[in-house]
Amino acid sequence: MTDTNWPDPNRPGVPMFHERDGWHVMEGRVAGQTALTHWNGREWGGGEQVRALNTSPEWYRYVGPVLTPTQINEMLAAERERIKSMVVRACNAGNIINVLQRDMLIAGIDSETAIRNLGAAS
Repeated sequence: MTDTNWPDPNRPGVPMFHERDGWHVMEGRVAGQTALTHWNGREWGGGEQVRALNTSPEWYRYVGPVLTPTQINEMLAAERERIKSMVVRACNAGNIINVLQRDMLIAGIDSETAIRNLGAAS
């Protein structure tokens, strides 16, 4: 089995955010069963079936990390800030857009953030 679907194909068996402890979702390639597995920062823990990930990762398809709402919000906030920085750099690099256009783009990003922060309708 060559297609392992791991985040880094050169490191099968190593999950996304490998430097942190956390839960991840796996799918067994043979039985197709979905499993919630825990990575302790070095290896997979859990029952014998899950421990097999440490020696036979090719038998599992990596689905992804389990993220908390706080982690998702932090990732989205970081991405918005990265996009704002890109807009500012583009403006400063070669006058691709003028200052008013830049400010409008940044205001649009900030407005989108404010709308998302309103929460769900009750």
